Amino acid sequence: MSSRTATRLLGAFAVPALALGLSACGADEEPASSEGATSADEGAAAALSPGEAVLASVENLSASSYKMESAMTVDGVDFMAMTGMYEGENSQASADIFMGAMMEASGETMTAEEEAMMGGLLGDMHTETVVVDKVMYMQMSGGMFDAMAESFGEDAWFTMDLTSDEEMAQAYAQYGGMDLGQQTELMLSELENVEETGPNTFTGTLSADSEAMSALSGSTGADAAAAIDGTEVTVTLDDNGLLKTMSMTMPEIEGMTMEMTSEIVEIGGTYDIKAPESTNLHDFEELSGGLSGM
Repeated sequence: MSSRTATRLLGAFAVPALALGLSACGADEEPASSEGATSADEGAAAALSPGEAVLASVENLSASSYKMESAMTVDGVDFMAMTGMYEGENSQASADIFMGAMMEASGETMTAEEEAMMGGLLGDMHTETVVVDKVMYMQMSGGMFDAMAESFGEDAWFTMDLTSDEEMAQAYAQYGGMDLGQQTELMLSELENVEETGPNTFTGTLSADSEAMSALSGSTGADAAAAIDGTEVTVTLDDNGLLKTMSMTMPEIEGMTMEMTSEIVEIGGTYDIKAPESTNLHDFEELSGGLSGM
């Protein structure tokens, strides 16, 4: 596997996955209760079309706080594991990206020269991301990021005002801001060929031409969005018709298939999300400059 291939795969899957997972719930409407559903409610839900049922399920994300767990695999091999906690417009997420999974899934081997050339590109990476008052703080370590510790220190956090940078602000607005409810509703509203494939289970596909994918291409690159054109999305609902899980099966790339599953595991928790207590803060542009020089 060449370094270019590895980079393409990282951009096509890890970046969109993190973009989806780092979103925080900021809906202004009151939380939808999953308790005490009446028979009338259940009857109304049963009368919805598959597409309407999927959209209605997003009401679950209007809760004031929740915890979500996500996992991504490459041909069944763990590629990413992430846990996110969300309170209003604030969020905190940690992610582990196992780059070696791509190598294992591809079945390819590298020569000693290739291993030396790629360096830490395929090393496992870890990210911590906090969003407070529309300011993002991100800390990265492992893999390609280890070399940056020499310049910034191991405890460095990179910051970005999500509303001040014009390009980021545009992507922020187009893709639902940091509101997972809006993002998910946008994505699910553009599912094509939605069918009920089982009890409380619905399946559809995404197009690279959709608004959701167009916004994604603006923030992560057209190649990343095009790579997930035709992605199959499966949504499962709980007994009250509220969103429980969302799984994405992405088209085969470089002979490999990637799948991502997100599950809301808790609603109504208290997470005390706050900005990092660190003085080693750097503008995100410094991170971009550091990566370009690697």
